[in-house]
This record gives sequence, structure tokens and C-alpha cells, in this order.
Amino acid sequence: MKGRIKWYSGLNIYYKLAPFLLLYLTICSVFSKNALVGDEERYIWFANNLLNGFYSPPYPDINLWNGPGYPALLAPFIFFKFPLLALRLLNGFLLYFSLIFSYKTLNIYSSEKSAFLFTVILGLYFPMFQMLPLIITESLTWFLISLICFLFIKNYRLNAISWKLIFFTAFSIACLVMTKVIFGYVIFIMLFVSLFMFLLPDFHSSAKKSTLIFLMSFIFCLPWLIYTYSLTNKVFYWTNSGSMALYTMSTPYANELGDWKSSDELLLNSNHKVFIDSISKLTSLERDKAYKAAAIKNIKNHPGKYFHNWIANVGRLLFSYPFSNAGQTIKSYFTIIPNMFVVVLLILIFPVCIIQYKKFPEELILLLLFILIYLFGSTLISAYRRMFYITMPFWILLISYVFNNLISIKIKQN
Repeated sequence: MKGRIKWYSGLNIYYKLAPFLLLYLTICSVFSKNALVGDEERYIWFANNLLNGFYSPPYPDINLWNGPGYPALLAPFIFFKFPLLALRLLNGFLLYFSLIFSYKTLNIYSSEKSAFLFTVILGLYFPMFQMLPLIITESLTWFLISLICFLFIKNYRLNAISWKLIFFTAFSIACLVMTKVIFGYVIFIMLFVSLFMFLLPDFHSSAKKSTLIFLMSFIFCLPWLIYTYSLTNKVFYWTNSGSMALYTMSTPYANELGDWKSSDELLLNSNHKVFIDSISKLTSLERDKAYKAAAIKNIKNHPGKYFHNWIANVGRLLFSYPFSNAGQTIKSYFTIIPNMFVVVLLILIFPVCIIQYKKFPEELILLLLFILIYLFGSTLISAYRRMFYITMPFWILLISYVFNNLISIKIKQN
């Protein structure tokens, strides 16, 4: 047995993590469906649009519900007429390679043994398994966040500026934005944070790298913003899906907690039927404007209710609870139990992070800000648990760093 353990420990990391690839591909295969479900149809539709030389239909039927990142990944598979199962199996490979990058990142700050242990913990984060058989963006986003953490930290491990590393880091962040457009606002804020860091003597050197990374990533996103401007005549227009989520989040009614509802659900709801009827014949841009105006009015007139909805939103983000008029089932534990450990650990280590902030690498502080800005922004509109799932590669990295470099736990012997 010892010989086998020694043999396994000496394997290349690609082979050591191969059981996870087998597990992920098995989940994709066993739980795969032959028909498109939920958001899958939209991503396939956008991918076909790209193959036909456009993304959104022209005015007035503009559809910019999500960015082109994931559809662009699917397009080659659709072009060569791969079956739906192949698109689902792609998620297994994305999660497997995300573990590879996570291991390499963890190993920067810890031993190989510790890095492998935390990578295994990350790989066994079973709430993410729900996303594996689905043709949706979460697996790609998980992979991109793992890759960004690796590349971002590699930039700061070098004393000099590596334009090659900065290019690939910025490009990876831009790919993340094109996959989850909310990160477009995040990189814009991070750019200002980076510029502000020039005023702090201790952060002057890191400010230059972070400014270059976030500025270049924003430049990579300009073609998308130019394209959306050509359709809408609106500057800095990322998507037209956020306004509807903000409207449902701002609901002032006592029996609603701000969770997202589709237009069909809102139409059947007596609280919203009149408003939804009034905008049903508007163009997509006009509806977007109407949703925003109604949401801002709700927030101004009922700030206390919006804060109440926000608290519920944080619960949905972390624990998938509570939802309006929805009975909870035992399936809720699927998310609550693992996230309970993660959230409690984070609550426990945050005081350590604050007290020992001088011992924290600047790159980890910047990545922490990057993730926190994203999560806070997500709580302002209707949030789901999968919005938190995708950040798990970073949280495992943070927890690993604290336990390997700042604190230790020992068993006291008699």
C-alpha cells in the first residue's frame, strides 16, 4: 500500500487529478439530456447567430441578454455538428483544467502536499456538479477565474513587467467579461482602484501592473461596447438583462423577496400585471428603460423594503434561501451544508486577514477586491447561488494561504 501511495504521489499533476476528469465526464454523461433545457436554448441560438455573421438581431428586436463569450466557445462545436452530449462533456474538461491551474496557483504559496489537498477539496465541491450536465456559462466562468488567479499572481511573482503575462492575464479577464458581463463593471472599478494605488507609497509598484492589466482588459472589451453602441446608441452598454433583474429585486410588495421572475411569471402576478402589460409592446430597448425607471422609483419610494430584499438576496447567493412563495425542500441542504463550512471559515479568517494585512501579498488583496466587488454588485440585483459557486477557486486559494502562512492548528497532547 505504501508503495502505491508513493507511486501515486510521484505522478505528474495531470495524472493525479485525472480521477476528477473521469468523475466529471461521468456526471455529464449520466445526467445529460437529449433536449435543450432552460437557458441552454439561448446560448445555442447566439452561437448559431455568430456562425451566421451577426450576434443580435437588428433594431428593434435587439437581444443582448448575455455576452458572446460562451456562445463563441460553442460555435465551433455547432459548426462541425457535434452532438449535444459533446457540449455537455466540454464542461468536464473545463473543470478539470481549472483544477490544474488552481493547483499551480496554490503551490505558489504552499507545499505540493498542501496544494494538492486544497485542490481535492475544490474538486469535490459538489454543488458545482449540478452545472456540469448543462450547457450554461458556469463551468467556463469557473475555469476562467482559476486561470485569472494563476496568471494574475504570476505577474506579481516577477520583479519586472512581463508584457506577455500582462497580455494573457488581460485577455483572460476580457473573456470573463464576455462570459459574465457584470465583470465589465468590475474591471472598470478595479481600474480606478489601481490608479488610486499610485497615491499609496507601499502599493506604487503593484499599481503599475494592475493598471496595465485592467486597462488592457478594458481595451479588449471595447469591440463589444462599440458593437452594442452601434445597435443602441448608448455608451458603456453591456447588456439589456440587468434592468429586469433590478426590477424584480426592487419589488415593494410584502409577499415578495426580490428573487428573479420571468416576464411570464410577472404577467401572472397581480402585483405586476398592469406594468408588464403596459410595456409588453415596447421594443427591447424601451422595455429596458422602463424596467430601470420602475426599479429606481421602487428603490426611492421603498428603501427599507429594498434593503430587506437585499438581505434575502445575500441569503440566496450563499445558501439558495429564501425565495418568494416557494416551499423549501431537503434539496436545499445540497447548497446549505457545503457553503455553511465555506462561509463560516471565511468569517473566521477575515479578522486574521485584517490584522495581518501587511503579510498579505498585494496580488491577493487585489484579487479579493475583484471578487468582492463582483459579489456585492450581484447582490444589488436578483442573485442566485451559482453566482457564488463560480468564485470558489478564489476562496479556496484565500483559505489555503491563511492556513499555510498566517495561522496553524495543533492538537494539544497530554
